[in-house]
Amino acid sequence: AEETLVKVAKEFKASAKRKANSELKHVEREGDDKKWAIKRRWGHKMVDDRLGATVLVWNSAPHFHLVENGHNLVRGGNVIGFVPGKHIMEKTRHEYEDIVPERFEKMIEDVLKESGLD
Repeated sequence: AEETLVKVAKEFKASAKRKANSELKHVEREGDDKKWAIKRRWGHKMVDDRLGATVLVWNSAPHFHLVENGHNLVRGGNVIGFVPGKHIMEKTRHEYEDIVPERFEKMIEDVLKESGLD
């Protein structure tokens, strides 16, 4: 189950990364600014406790939450508008609502078949 969970998380991360790359305006960055780029800052991690396992997928760019949720547009200290969020993670989560249960059902069927319990 943990292997399947990590595999789905990696696919989720790749899908979110593709979605971000297609929806965001790309700016050529040089030097130290490269490390702040959203497309370079994706990660995942398995968190295992006694109740079960969870995989976290995130983007650690310090401005990702602004891109995801939206933000006020400020010029000269004045708010002149609002930039709506891209909701990349939310869109990807909706995309995977059907995929995750299917994957785990297939994993259970495979385990039962290997054990001769099908």
